[in-house]
Amino acid sequence: MAFVVIVDDDSNVRYGLQNLLESAGHEAVGYESAEAFLNDEALPHVECVVLDINMPGMSGLDLQRVLADRSPATPVVFVSAHADPDTRKQALAGGAFAFFGKPVGEDNLLESIAAAVEKDPQ
Repeated sequence: MAFVVIVDDDSNVRYGLQNLLESAGHEAVGYESAEAFLNDEALPHVECVVLDINMPGMSGLDLQRVLADRSPATPVVFVSAHADPDTRKQALAGGAFAFFGKPVGEDNLLESIAAAVEKDPQ
């Protein structure tokens, strides 16, 4: 399975997604902010990043741009309560593998992560 990072400022969402991913056999680590994730040394090992859009400090879209520079092969899947069409379009245009509104269907998310990791040449 894959090493997946969840970046979401909502601890309930973060822990829920982490538990879901771990129950599906993935290794999952959660971060409360983009900055906390970027300050960790996990980036080179990450196979997929699940991001929220609106977070204090750096937004999910900002983090997506940083990841595109630092780790362009790492797929990004957005899960956000702010799933308006413009934000979705911006995320997908920026290279996101998928974009889901909250609450996300567990099967949809797991299938998307599996497909993203399979496509990823890492």
